[in-house]
Order: sequence, then C-alpha cells, then structure tokens
Amino acid sequence: MSNLRIIIIGLVVFVFVVGLGYALFRRSAQTVLLNDPTDQTEVGSIPTPTQRTYEIVELVPPDAIPAIDDPEFYSADEADSEYDPNEMVLGVSINGDTRAYSTSILDRHEIVNDEVGGRKIAVTW
Repeated sequence: MSNLRIIIIGLVVFVFVVGLGYALFRRSAQTVLLNDPTDQTEVGSIPTPTQRTYEIVELVPPDAIPAIDDPEFYSADEADSEYDPNEMVLGVSINGDTRAYSTSILDRHEIVNDEVGGRKIAVTW
C-alpha cells in the first residue's frame, strides 16, 4: 500500500511539473509571437495578438530555371584538364555506368535529367 501511494504521489507531481512547464513554454512562445514592432500598444500594457498576412513574392517565375535534358560529358582525361582537382561534383554509378555532375553547372540549372546504366534519373542540386 505504501508503494502504491508513492507511485500515485509521483504521478501527480509529474503531471503538475509537465503542466507547469507547458504553461511556461506557451507563455514564452506567445511573448515571442506577439512581439510585433508595428504594434502600437502602450508601453507597459500586454500586447494583443495581431493578424499577420504575408505576400508571396516570386523572384523567378515557375520553370524559369531550365533543366538539362540532354547532358554532354567530358571523358575522364578531358575533365582532368578542364576542371580544378577540387571541383565539387555529384557522382552517380549504376550498372557500371559512372557520371560526375559539376555542382557549378548545377548551380545554374539545379536539375539534370539523364539515363545512367539503363535507368532514368534526375540529379538535383
């Protein structure tokens, strides 16, 4: 009976501590969320929640960055003379067919549609 009482008291204390922690967390989260520099609430008063709206601004219209659909590759010897040894590449090897995609080219295109080792793949960066 004594062990049961200790377990019940422990559970009550645990639930209280978790509830208190949650309440404090919610209070601090609300303080952060309600800290709106455009709010004209008087100094010293509790700010009220404000409804914020955001406008999505497109910097680049959809499909403005063209994918590479028919990539051309250097041989390994040509690539050695063409690229810096520290050039970052994404490497793919499927069924003995190996390709390296330059990240500097992918910076401008982001997607390469290719077929490697008889499988169609999309390389993204």
